[in-house]
Amino acid sequence: MSCSDSRRPVLRFRLSGLLFGALLLVGLALVVSPAPAKSQSILNVERLQPRDVQSWHWGVEGALSVSQGNSDYVDLLGGFVVGHRWSRDWIRLFTGLDYRTEDGDLVDSNRYLHLRYNRWLSERWQTFHFAQLQASHAELLQRRTLLGSGVRRRLVDGATTLDVGTGAMFESEDLDPDREVGDHPVEARTWRMANLIVLTQPLTESVRLIGVAYVQPDFADFGDLRTLVDASLRISLTENVDLTVQNEWRHDSRPPEGVEEDDFVLSTGFAVSFR
Repeated sequence: MSCSDSRRPVLRFRLSGLLFGALLLVGLALVVSPAPAKSQSILNVERLQPRDVQSWHWGVEGALSVSQGNSDYVDLLGGFVVGHRWSRDWIRLFTGLDYRTEDGDLVDSNRYLHLRYNRWLSERWQTFHFAQLQASHAELLQRRTLLGSGVRRRLVDGATTLDVGTGAMFESEDLDPDREVGDHPVEARTWRMANLIVLTQPLTESVRLIGVAYVQPDFADFGDLRTLVDASLRISLTENVDLTVQNEWRHDSRPPEGVEEDDFVLSTGFAVSFR
């Protein structure tokens, strides 16, 4: 082996580390930058992460919609993930932005940073641990911080997979004090359950269905409930590029004044991943 060949693994590791650090800085800038904020909404990381990964991997997905004329709007959606998989350990960093304007007015600016770690205890059992920062203009959220852990079990393995999991998370929310929130507290600190169901099903050789449900009740008051149900299609165009079609329902039983309890979203875009 030549000297230059022996240096390649070290170089690749350093480049991957620089990419990881760069995305971390971008994510922090998105979350802490001074701008109106949003969201008690749940972040669906299952849809963002690549599958069948080994070692370093990264991916990006996005969509852009622009209109001028009778209705002037810009809708930009982007998400990034970078991570490393070992035999029993998997760490990922997710960061992204959902930015919308209409007739020159800001409609939404949802920014997030999510760090997630999984440890396999056996072929079917694994633990999950996560930390998240999030902000959203449309849901009056100045900052949302989550810290959580749990356990996840694979019930069905093969071409079709089905996982269920449960855990606990600490949630800290600060709403924008300059905006009307009604009787909703401007600051809230609580412990919630972190329940999940994840289904993956190949429909054809190039089309895969991903179904995800998150249910997060307040431990002290099960009437305070947040739910996400997402059904997404990933259509492989090339080895590294997918067309995505996402249908999502979000529910918050006790949102701030002026924020709807339910959100329904249908969106399409592209996802690029390398592993």
